[in-house]
Amino acid sequence: MNVTEEQVQQAEAKASAAEEERDAAARGLELSPYSDVASMKHSEASRLAAQLRANARELRLAWEQQVEEEKRRASRPELEKAAATEIRAAGRDMDVRWKVLVEAVTAAQAALVVLADAGVAYDEALAGHVEVLATAGLDFNGGGSGGERSMLGADRLKVKGREFHPVEAGLLAAWALRRVAEARLSPNHHLVHGLEWQCRGVDLTHPELGEQVKAPTAKTFPAPLRLANAFQAELAARSAK
Repeated sequence: MNVTEEQVQQAEAKASAAEEERDAAARGLELSPYSDVASMKHSEASRLAAQLRANARELRLAWEQQVEEEKRRASRPELEKAAATEIRAAGRDMDVRWKVLVEAVTAAQAALVVLADAGVAYDEALAGHVEVLATAGLDFNGGGSGGERSMLGADRLKVKGREFHPVEAGLLAAWALRRVAEARLSPNHHLVHGLEWQCRGVDLTHPELGEQVKAPTAKTFPAPLRLANAFQAELAARSAK
């Protein structure tokens, strides 16, 4: 909705008239300070004057912003012409960066396919060995080697004392994503916190994974601004004035 200058002037005129009535009511109250009628009239006039003045301010602000926007739009072609070199450079740069990004996403997707297939193959092999050893009468807890399948279908395998558990490829992908987000995006990134519980199972069942898979090189991030520090800085700035 467009606001016209005439609407602004009308709103300000109404506010001024209401303020005059408020002042008149104030004078009437001074003449009759104990009059309930004069007091109520002054209160109502004050309320109406404040409301109309606030409305007038909002209309003027909206009109001024509208005028500025119209000026900006009128000068936009000239501004774009003056910045033609920068616009072309931005287009070339972003085309290159988009191509690199698409190639990176393609490579990451291919790597995830490899991870998913490797995880499925691992779990299938684990289930097969569990079945063979369990059929041979070697349970998981009876010695150095054996296997068992729980009532919920979870396999456990032990070979010469070394234990093997299912990996669930989806959780491994989330585990790797969380490490990358923490190292390259921010330790406070929402993925770091959002994937914490999903990745905790991987850390518990396969603690050696974190040792054998080197974590991505972490970037240096600025220290997060703490509310207490911000408050202290504001107090210091006020004291310096």
